[in-house]
Amino acid sequence: MKRTILLFAALFAPAAVAQEDAGAVMSEPVVMASDGGVSPSAVVEPPAAAEPAKEKERVSVSVHGSVRLVGSFVNAFPLDADGTRLSPTPLESRLRINPELRYWRLGLVAEFDVVTGALYGTPGSSLVGSRVSFPPLKPAELRQLYAEYRWSWGGARLGLQTNHFGLGMLANAGAKDSEPGEFGHQHFGSLAARALLLTRPFMSWGGGWVAVEPVAAFDLVVRDSTVDLFDGDRALQGILGVRLNVDEKNVLGLFAIYRSSRPLNSITGERSTDVLVVDASAQWRFFDALDVGAEVAGITGTTTQTRTPENPLIQVRQLGAALKASYKVGRFGFLLDSGFASGDSNPYDDQLTNFRFDRDYKVGLVLFDQVIGWQSARSAWRAADANLVGVAPEGVSLLPTGGAVTGAWYLFPRARVRLASLVDVYGGPLFAFTTAPLTDPFNTRVLSGGVPVNFLAGNGTGLLGTELDLGASIKHRFDFGLTVNAVLEGGLLLPGAALSDATGKPMGPVGLGRLRLSATY
Repeated sequence: MKRTILLFAALFAPAAVAQEDAGAVMSEPVVMASDGGVSPSAVVEPPAAAEPAKEKERVSVSVHGSVRLVGSFVNAFPLDADGTRLSPTPLESRLRINPELRYWRLGLVAEFDVVTGALYGTPGSSLVGSRVSFPPLKPAELRQLYAEYRWSWGGARLGLQTNHFGLGMLANAGAKDSEPGEFGHQHFGSLAARALLLTRPFMSWGGGWVAVEPVAAFDLVVRDSTVDLFDGDRALQGILGVRLNVDEKNVLGLFAIYRSSRPLNSITGERSTDVLVVDASAQWRFFDALDVGAEVAGITGTTTQTRTPENPLIQVRQLGAALKASYKVGRFGFLLDSGFASGDSNPYDDQLTNFRFDRDYKVGLVLFDQVIGWQSARSAWRAADANLVGVAPEGVSLLPTGGAVTGAWYLFPRARVRLASLVDVYGGPLFAFTTAPLTDPFNTRVLSGGVPVNFLAGNGTGLLGTELDLGASIKHRFDFGLTVNAVLEGGLLLPGAALSDATGKPMGPVGLGRLRLSATY
């Protein structure tokens, strides 16, 4: 059961604080704006070299906010080999408020959510484990509260901040809903108590040197795809990196993150993880029409979170990559997403090679977010059921993917057309394949005697499925600053051989319909 933690794909997420940016395992401590933008913005927007005295006396106060309501319906599909079925129908709400107070070079930024999560329509703890695709309802949640100081060639932050790096594959702020051409919406966000320093030491040299930004940060992780401080996890991480930050459409970054994770008040060796992560990302615009972004991350180190008597120390070796491209010509747009997350072909050796994207990095509507997300949550519940396994194995709580891409590679071409000044229609097919057999640790150990099988006790190799997604978006911005948006999305998954049952028969089709209404000020 050692490999219960398919999780380490997104194993740790240190990332940079970004303005409504969003990633997973490791994020880039580069972006230093509060969750309110659309793409990576410089940690600091260097002010003019000399400021008039009156600027030092200026006080500014602003409050931004948004409200979101999402209703989804998914037809019933099997969760396990026993025929347990689920038809998720979550109704989600969220009110987000972002006040800011600034005086000269000082800033105090906060962000909190009210009535956030699934109001109803999701299964309880008697059916699935924790870390599901939709968070439970919370009356309120503090996402950010930090102080900031900026000077002419740098800036510093201290306090609770969101994590985001590059495309958001590794660590994702969970702050940005999908734009026309993209699918899904974000629920969580990676949070850290962080001390961050970012500088532009070569500004006096002029030219391209002005864009060079070294950065250093130290984090106490509050929450990400694998750690939750309030559940007794303690993860510390140090981040060093450099970014070439030309503007929000042209950014290169290279970062190294060392992360050490232990339970609070742990004993020696208990659920310990020590890893080094190297993450490189790039976002660049060509010819004012073609946007290309890429992110690659590698993780190496050791963990005892999935140890067994035969293998008390597990070697972590994981690789993940994502590519996004979009081209716009007139009313038409063409998009292509592709990604790779290494898998783990042997759940019982001393190697942990399964990479996991951040759960807020969305790919399609049905396959990863719904089917594998809920099936893995069901597997975790079965693996922890004392009536079935006695004592739950270590790391079982990390088995659920939370809707993240893991152990797979995919291609997702799409087209978009603007039918009117306010309306966009878009869609395309998602093709997904395994990079190693899709393996359910519970079924593999209990039902098949060690032979890797999937959540339905079938062969988990090959085509995961073909998903057909279609969406329409209506958005209008009023002159006084209010933006309203209505998004209707639908997806149909045609499962492949990797989602077959013990007889070799693939699952039946799974369909999803979703309506999202939002307003932002």
